[in-house]
Amino acid sequence: MRTVSDLRVVATSSLVSVADVTLNLVVAAITGSTVMLSQALQGLSDLVTGGLLLVGVRRSRRKADARFPFGYGREVFFWALIASMIMFVGTGAVSLLLGYREAVDPEPVQRIWLAFVMLTAGLAGNGYAFSLSVRRLRAEGRTRHRGWWEQLRRSSLIETKATFIIDFVGTAAAVLGLVSLGLYQLTGVTRFDGIGSMVIGLTMMASATLLMWDLHELIVGRGVDPRTRAELARRALEVDGVSEVLDLLTMYVGSSKLFVVMELHLDDGYTTTDIERITDEVKAHVRQCVPLVHHIQIEVETPTGEIPGG
Repeated sequence: MRTVSDLRVVATSSLVSVADVTLNLVVAAITGSTVMLSQALQGLSDLVTGGLLLVGVRRSRRKADARFPFGYGREVFFWALIASMIMFVGTGAVSLLLGYREAVDPEPVQRIWLAFVMLTAGLAGNGYAFSLSVRRLRAEGRTRHRGWWEQLRRSSLIETKATFIIDFVGTAAAVLGLVSLGLYQLTGVTRFDGIGSMVIGLTMMASATLLMWDLHELIVGRGVDPRTRAELARRALEVDGVSEVLDLLTMYVGSSKLFVVMELHLDDGYTTTDIERITDEVKAHVRQCVPLVHHIQIEVETPTGEIPGG
């Protein structure tokens, strides 16, 4: 299966959001449905957040320089955080407020069939964009031998996780809109329109909160999971001359970009030239076997127990 790029995932989500905003605003004006207005706000928020993610992805690809020697990869975390805050306030909270006002003082929905058509189209568009995010996360999960849920929790592909949440919320919002307006049509209870908007708003706020918590860990400096850590150590030990991995530090410096510091104990009897060759082999072997390693630093140390007086 062909790998889905981060730019394709974000760009597709943004294009779907453009259609959502334009069409949902028109349908909301015609029908007077709060659910459709929430759909339009959700699309507008997604468009803004998608644009911010595109900025983050492009800026994170800049080459390292003297000021940022490890590159600009972590910049995508900043832009994704701004995007999640907009999702929480600009979409979730506003939809919740509009839904509450409609539930307290409901008004009838006109030409409800237009809303059903638009919600169905939104479900198809968001569903397709959502499938791209799923494919990209699954592709990385297969390369790292992770299950689906573990990959979603631990992946550093934050721009893909953000669009995953955006498109999941868009898909869920379309489903919730269809259910709420369907109940309105069946029962004649006008409050279902406002209740649907409130549920959509709460869903968006909960999703944005989960994304912000994930970003909090990455910004603070989260390292890899124990399985990947063990894989890094095992690959280093496969190189002839490496006796022991004394210490191993990791930190994500961007989307699927890992900074690794290894303290190694080597077998006795090697010259300085041999040590330099071994460390170069360790770097090359680890990078080849664990592609997310962006920068690796090797330190040759003596175990504390073997140091005289240690």
